[in-house]
Amino acid sequence: MNSRSDSPRAEDARRQPIWEHIIEPKGRIGFELAKGQVLRIVDLDGQQVADFICFNKHDLGEKISIHTTIMLNGNIHVGIGSTVFSDDARPMLKVLADTVGRHDLLAGTCCRGLNRLRYGVEDGPNCRASLAAVMEPHGVSYREIPYTFNVFMNVPVQADGAIGVEAPLSRAGDHIDLEAQMDLVVAISNCPQERNICNGFEATRLGLSIFEGAGA
Repeated sequence: MNSRSDSPRAEDARRQPIWEHIIEPKGRIGFELAKGQVLRIVDLDGQQVADFICFNKHDLGEKISIHTTIMLNGNIHVGIGSTVFSDDARPMLKVLADTVGRHDLLAGTCCRGLNRLRYGVEDGPNCRASLAAVMEPHGVSYREIPYTFNVFMNVPVQADGAIGVEAPLSRAGDHIDLEAQMDLVVAISNCPQERNICNGFEATRLGLSIFEGAGA
């Protein structure tokens, strides 16, 4: 699922957003997304990763599951038509549009421990801490933060199973549209990693928009 494509249905249904926001470099945000609404994540400047998690608004114990998503889609890649599932194997999001065609479900989240092991640095921003800070007011602890759907991240898998991080394929203005399949609490970390190529060695901005769904 790595073709650059977009959905005419998605475009026609959502011309005017009901909410817009820019996440500044290394920033974070949490918000609610109602069933049927569509979230657009835009790479405003190019090569910027969004670490994305979500929870059932009415039962925060139910959350995004990367492993269930891979197994039920039968693919380690997410693209148009893919569904993101919860740890109860229920649909949470459906991909309606995707102008990049390459996102990551394998690499997990940058955190203090990984930065210590890889770069000898413990202090500074990281996605796991950012997501935990967003979810703390909801009663979700640091240890309960799930593995992330890494929007725009490029982690190719070789024939022998080897993986490695490469520069994102996303260019300025590229986007992905995600339709909520249940009422959600969403948390996004605008990945602050500048010690490897996952953000092109420079943290930049992300744009968010919410649209009412096609049936509205």
